[in-house]
Amino acid sequence: MEKGQMKKGLLELCILQTVSCGDLYGYEIMKKVTCAFAGLNESTVYAVLRRLHSDGFTESYTGEVSGGPKRKYYRITESGAAELERMKSEWHEILAAMKSLGVE
Repeated sequence: MEKGQMKKGLLELCILQTVSCGDLYGYEIMKKVTCAFAGLNESTVYAVLRRLHSDGFTESYTGEVSGGPKRKYYRITESGAAELERMKSEWHEILAAMKSLGVE
């Protein structure tokens, strides 16, 4: 697996996990994820978020206007929660395999 594919998969997992904790607008999601991944391009986070949305793993709505532009909020869907659990299970299997090989 090439590095870009692995990072994309991890980003999907991280974004779904972040959104599963509560409704957030795009900028909040981007800031949380880029804090965890130093050097990550903001546009990459938005691209993955848009794809997760088009795949039906998140849904969006426009929040209340608070003196500024309208914000698009995201929340995880039922299928997104199922996908998140599948991804977390896969991640734990990968971690266990790596640990068994002495990679920590």
